[in-house]
Amino acid sequence: MPETNTLNLTEFIQNIHLFNYLTRHNMEDRFVQQATNKQISFVQMNLMRILALHPGQTVGDVAKFMSVSYPAATKTIDKLVRLGFVRRKEDQQDRRIAHLHLTPVGKRAVDRYLQAKSDHVRKILDQFGDEEGRKFNDQLLEFARAVVDVIPIKGGVCMQCGAFNPDHCYVAEREKSCGVLDYRPGKQ
Repeated sequence: MPETNTLNLTEFIQNIHLFNYLTRHNMEDRFVQQATNKQISFVQMNLMRILALHPGQTVGDVAKFMSVSYPAATKTIDKLVRLGFVRRKEDQQDRRIAHLHLTPVGKRAVDRYLQAKSDHVRKILDQFGDEEGRKFNDQLLEFARAVVDVIPIKGGVCMQCGAFNPDHCYVAEREKSCGVLDYRPGKQ
């Protein structure tokens, strides 16, 4: 294990905070606004990304994904429906259940968001070169794995990784659970 006694821990924590803030608030929120021209949140965009990957989620699935109550999930869905990004489709066996799907407008917004994000991240990575970018990627993954190993994720909490890459999530593998993967339609 590498020595950490020469590492300024306070500075390291500040840099983690700065990185988190810049990526989450400066980048993600900006990309959401560029893609939609509407006042929706990053979490709502992630919900739309899940619907793009796994159409047919229910309000209960959304509540689990967002780690919120059923009424709070309904309020979020109502807003996305009102804005024309999501539509409800009544279940054929049980009319009390509505399956959620992106509208063409919602699909275009997700596509624009993903494109803006890719374009901007590529510009940033171009400043470092491919090799440094790969090293940083590997280090980020190792750091995330170490965090999960040392501080396990509280059971049942969804970190919304399924909106990014649902097939290769270290947290889901390690915790044997994922709010999105456990509750997607058709999962046994």
